[in-house]
Amino acid sequence: MPNIRILLVTRSNTVASAISARLEEHPEYRVTKKIISNGHSDPFHDIQSKPDVLLLHYIQGYGELEHLAESAVSQRLPLIVLGPPDDAIAMRLAMRAGASDYISHPPQQEELLSALTRVREHLKEKVNSRGQLVTVMNSKGGSGASFVAANLACALTQQKNTNAVLVDLDLQFGGLARYFDLYPKRGLPDALAEVEDMDEVSVEAYITKHESGLRLLAAPTSDRLLLSRDVAIEHVDSLLQILASNNDYVIADLPRRVDDVSATVLEHSDQILMVVQQSLAHINDAARMIQLITKELAVPMNRIRVVINRHVKNALIDANDIKGALKIDQVTVIPNQYKLVSESIDSGIPIMQTATRSAAGKAIQHLLHDVCGTEDTESTSHLLGRVLPAFLGRN
Repeated sequence: MPNIRILLVTRSNTVASAISARLEEHPEYRVTKKIISNGHSDPFHDIQSKPDVLLLHYIQGYGELEHLAESAVSQRLPLIVLGPPDDAIAMRLAMRAGASDYISHPPQQEELLSALTRVREHLKEKVNSRGQLVTVMNSKGGSGASFVAANLACALTQQKNTNAVLVDLDLQFGGLARYFDLYPKRGLPDALAEVEDMDEVSVEAYITKHESGLRLLAAPTSDRLLLSRDVAIEHVDSLLQILASNNDYVIADLPRRVDDVSATVLEHSDQILMVVQQSLAHINDAARMIQLITKELAVPMNRIRVVINRHVKNALIDANDIKGALKIDQVTVIPNQYKLVSESIDSGIPIMQTATRSAAGKAIQHLLHDVCGTEDTESTSHLLGRVLPAFLGRN
């Protein structure tokens, strides 16, 4: 499991330095300090990316714990409270806020580490029980991320005993519905507005179903302009968690931009598919995006797979050049079938519904096996078909 991101919130610089210094000795924990010095009582005020666990130093007379106790249950993160010993009121507040542990301050090292270990195990269980978030994004505009996301989701839907949902996260120009000739009445903005009262059952009211069985949470369906700053990051996080709890895979089509929404989605992604094409401009932008994702957002490199779309065999830049330039081994190639793909998009019929035997369709099927970590039985059967006769001495 990746490092646990801890947000340490306190009103004391001394406490922040002391606690973070202790935890820095343990590389599995990544600590961000927040010193509250203004009139806010919300521990998450001005926090751009939600942590895995909140470590709150409670001082009587301030309102941080009270604020958390009044927050919606669906919005709560794992919470550990450091507070005065034998303070019954503080302990009751901590319980109301959903704290997993109340530790007397200053904490004993063993007690603090034990509490964090319990949270880590709880998070590990949640990761193992929920579905995977697979995010598809362009390295450069027009690379084909929406095509890849739409057909990957379609292929997943056709698998036995696999539940998948496709989410269009382009708040301004989302057009995934057109890939399926769908006209949703409700979509992502409606779901985000109601997420605090939502569960795995009620979320289905915002999802549009395609005849193939695919389920789509579409982008805005109205003419009203929706900007990233109008969207609460915690609502995006909660919605993705609800979808992941009821699906094996959540395929997110994420627009190519760096903002709070995209950062939240990328940080929580189990896999990121970076769609590129065979040009220097695409490679340069892909390298920059991968650097931002791995360095600024601390996403491990092994979560990123490059998808080379519209691949041409005799191009000046080949797949090995892209692997070397991006320093990445996980690469899937989708051959150039421009006419077939264009007709598929224009007609609203995905190739994984009508052209699964095409070269592009087989490549999407291969990508599916890469994403799921399963064996591509068709490739294996073709290999056996070539090798077995020779092995048996047949012509």
